[in-house]
Amino acid sequence: MLANVEAEAALLGALMQGDAEIIDIVAERLKPADFYEPVHQRIYQAVVELHSVGRPVTPVLLRPRFEQDEGLKLLGGVAYLARLTADGQGSLAPREFADQIADFAARRKMQARFASAAGACEDLSLSIDAVAAQGEMPPEATPGLTARTYTLGEAFRAANARVDDIASGAIPAGVRVHGLQDWDDITQGMQPGAYILVGGRPSMGKTALTLSVARRAAQAGHGVLYISREMDIVSLMPRIQADLLAEAGGDGGMSEVTQGALSPADRDTLRRIEAQVADWPLVIIDPETFGADQINLVVRQQARQFERRGHKLELVIIDYLGLIDPPEGRVNREQEVSVISRSIKNAARNNRIPIIVLSQLSRGVEQREDKHPQLSDLRDSGTLEQDADIVIFVYRDQYYLERTEPDRADAKRREKWEEDMRAAKDKLEVYSAKNRQGALCRRKSWFFLDQQAVRNHDFYERGGF
Repeated sequence: MLANVEAEAALLGALMQGDAEIIDIVAERLKPADFYEPVHQRIYQAVVELHSVGRPVTPVLLRPRFEQDEGLKLLGGVAYLARLTADGQGSLAPREFADQIADFAARRKMQARFASAAGACEDLSLSIDAVAAQGEMPPEATPGLTARTYTLGEAFRAANARVDDIASGAIPAGVRVHGLQDWDDITQGMQPGAYILVGGRPSMGKTALTLSVARRAAQAGHGVLYISREMDIVSLMPRIQADLLAEAGGDGGMSEVTQGALSPADRDTLRRIEAQVADWPLVIIDPETFGADQINLVVRQQARQFERRGHKLELVIIDYLGLIDPPEGRVNREQEVSVISRSIKNAARNNRIPIIVLSQLSRGVEQREDKHPQLSDLRDSGTLEQDADIVIFVYRDQYYLERTEPDRADAKRREKWEEDMRAAKDKLEVYSAKNRQGALCRRKSWFFLDQQAVRNHDFYERGGF
């Protein structure tokens, strides 16, 4: 028999323990029809429906739905629900149960399809093409494969409605940030489900830029999750403090914040900022481990927590791709990066949330005279360039000039170097090299290193600090 009724019962019992994360995982994998036992199909359907409206999944809440269920009466009535729950306590393998149930369901569908095709072979009134069609497997026969289908008319109607809603202000034109128009110009609003890659060599300002985007998006009311594998929270916070202190007109920078050497006035300013940011919906996590297989799960889990706090998760930032733990069994780094990248893309699409991911670039950049990053510089790129909807690079000419200072005895070279340094001082080039959602854009923004402050290209025209 192509079924394991005991595994179905064990899985239902595990689901009725009420673990929302497990229910989410299983709900993505299984449909009610995947269960062999009809009663199990109805119980699973009820579990998913309860969970989808935010109610706890317990035998007590399920009981009213099944008091008159004739099939359940044959299995012992509503007491069967309690028995399933008791048997499911301590279950260690709900994912494995779900995988086996999905596998058996797919095999049953294939078996039925092939049986139908075998019968059609003997019906000489059917054409050979019709017989072949009987044996073709529909997409739903493949475990875990889901696809939305739209006619062109339906898709066009929905697209027109979206244009109208954006024009009227009913829905936003993507996630936009507070006070950093250069970023909005480059991304043209971060669209739901977008995978945005931010690349640059070390010390170019990637973390400062994305921290600025994170806090400014939260300042604009968007729920933001910042996942940091590069630095822990103790290392990240002085950067945010210095940025906000500079914005508030303070004198100290990250060095003074880190060393506790701020003036009394700056410390008072930070305390005022503390009260101001308390309501901003920005959550920072610095997990010790973070694998490709956890990305979607963490996003879904955090989205639920944002909802409990009265906010909606609308932006995720991961710093950075190279520190996401790869799946086991991959032959080389390029394969690992490809799987990680695809996991990010799927998480963005599944949750309809833009995800920004930081990425290092290959050392090949350093070998060129023009060190502006290119798409070919993406390290261990695999499918990065293909998967990303937007690729943004950051570049600071000042960084390289500071490391090529000529001797003062060489007056001509020294004069040219000083001229280049003046032109490059505090400049941060931010530009898109790929954008599926619009035209490419380049901005020469400002980056004040000790303040970790990224500002718009017209910062001084608007008064500066």
